[in-house]
Amino acid sequence: MEILLQYRFLFGSIYFAIGALYSLLALYLERIGFSGTQIGLIMSSGSLMLIFSQPFWGIVCDKTRKTVLVLKVSLIAAGVLALSLPFVRGYLLFLILYAAVHFFQGANAPISDTLGITAANRLGLTFGDFRQYGAIGFAIAVFTVSNISEVVGLWIIFPFYFLAYLVAAILFRQEEPEITDMHVPLIPGLKQLIVLPRYRLILAATFFIFGPVVANNNYYGLLFEFTGGTIAGIGLAFLLFSGSEAPFMKLSGKMIARLGLINTMMMATSISAVRWFWYSTGPEPKWMLIFFVIQGLSVGLYIVSGAQFVSENALPHLKTTAMTLYASAGIGMGGIFCQFAGGILLDFHNILAVYFFFGVSTVIGFLILCYLRYYAGRVSLDVKKPPFL
Repeated sequence: MEILLQYRFLFGSIYFAIGALYSLLALYLERIGFSGTQIGLIMSSGSLMLIFSQPFWGIVCDKTRKTVLVLKVSLIAAGVLALSLPFVRGYLLFLILYAAVHFFQGANAPISDTLGITAANRLGLTFGDFRQYGAIGFAIAVFTVSNISEVVGLWIIFPFYFLAYLVAAILFRQEEPEITDMHVPLIPGLKQLIVLPRYRLILAATFFIFGPVVANNNYYGLLFEFTGGTIAGIGLAFLLFSGSEAPFMKLSGKMIARLGLINTMMMATSISAVRWFWYSTGPEPKWMLIFFVIQGLSVGLYIVSGAQFVSENALPHLKTTAMTLYASAGIGMGGIFCQFAGGILLDFHNILAVYFFFGVSTVIGFLILCYLRYYAGRVSLDVKKPPFL
């Protein structure tokens, strides 16, 4: 029970920090005078840094075998750097410091996910039993911080980010686990993974599907305000949206058992596509709030089923390396693409065009999953490369 509580608190705190910062960051940057393109570049610079920092921290864990210590140091360093951001008004310096925050933040998700999966297996639970508390923490953060920021100002997002990370680093006290697959050399591991056809396809699909999800965390505040909503309303929206992910993460195991991994991912993706196209029509804020459950059905299910698909289709000794590359290349690169493209569209069109683009991207990802479903059903996990891939 103590271990379970430790991991619930860890995931809740980490994603509380992320929710506090990213849901209102685009609004903050707009208020201090940055253009849409500058906002897109700043946010995509963070995702770009994650692509490089996540493998780096994997190597550090491999060399030191001090996974929990690395996690704690990275949490504190990211939080301290974030405290400097509200004092910066220059675009270039803000971009550099923001990227530096993400250098240390890059250690958090892969390490916490790996620790969580290992602990869940040891306790006879599923990863969704732990990860759902990340969604709860995210939801509580956005609701709390958005309401406070209406009174004291949007700069408050940075101290909340720092405090959540600091508390997580201090209170998480698990012993160093013995995780053998974390110590596989990175480059040889990548070479073995990348020749797996199904693994390449899930990276491509996640690039187009999860990129809009990552970018939505930054751009939704602008959409909500554009359609007539308030900053406090943004907090309520994220409370409902992210809160809806938790029960679906909890139920994901049963849904995957009933529908299968690929079918569950396809269902979640199709719901995401409909959501983005609907948002591009500029619906009233009340209707977006009423249909809040669509985020749980789409994002919540895809997070768990995607991670499980990667774990099941990676070579047994490369599961952690597979998760790191999945987060960096699939989610990270997709986030960069959609954040940067969204910033350009924001300058030349408006926020509705950004969400139409998200819908098109998700449809492309859905088509890749359709191919993956047909292909995965006929081909084994042989590393031999087919002539058409």
